[in-house]
Amino acid sequence: MATIEYQPKVENALLRAYLTRLQAHPLLTKQQTSALASASGELLATRLSGVPPAKPTIRLNGVPGEILKKLDSAGISERVLLMGAYGFFVAAPLGHVLTGALQRAFAGRTTARDKILQIIAANLITSPINNAVYIASMAFINGARSVDQIVKTVQASFSKVMVTTWITSPLAIAYAQNYLQPELWEPFFVLLKFVMGTYFNTLAKKKQMELARQERLRKGKEAGKRK
Repeated sequence: MATIEYQPKVENALLRAYLTRLQAHPLLTKQQTSALASASGELLATRLSGVPPAKPTIRLNGVPGEILKKLDSAGISERVLLMGAYGFFVAAPLGHVLTGALQRAFAGRTTARDKILQIIAANLITSPINNAVYIASMAFINGARSVDQIVKTVQASFSKVMVTTWITSPLAIAYAQNYLQPELWEPFFVLLKFVMGTYFNTLAKKKQMELARQERLRKGKEAGKRK
């Protein structure tokens, strides 16, 4: 029996090539996409927020100094590389497993009730897992090394992240269910995560800069009073 290969029904040649590769190598393609999106989002957020990179920013054993200097001059900090590693080794494999399980559970179920149940399942099962792992990973990238530090970070941020997810996720899934072909879901959610991640990362960096500025002013006033 001849094998019939599925061809994505999209007009854009680049998108069609991406979807064809996604079908042939689903996990690897998601890892590469997630790594690029995570690293690019961090780099873009740094530029948009105006955070001045510390010099030298990268400390990687075994990497020639000239390469590190070129990365620094391009604004590619150690955090950008770590975000890329997070996207490749953590976010993409986890999303691949959880999203795949959710899609298999609701395969062929297209009634309004099934669509609502899929949204509920995504928000009560897959989203909490994804968010907890994301917060823990960000805590590690930001310098937390002990289990206690990471757990406390997750506990402090989890509820806020979940509220944001519960607001945006149902709308995004409902839009995809009603207006997108199944093969377009993956690039749609990758783009959505990139935009939202960059936006919130930019806000967080600006907040950190403002807090640091206020702390410097406070210390300056205290030093002036002592004089």
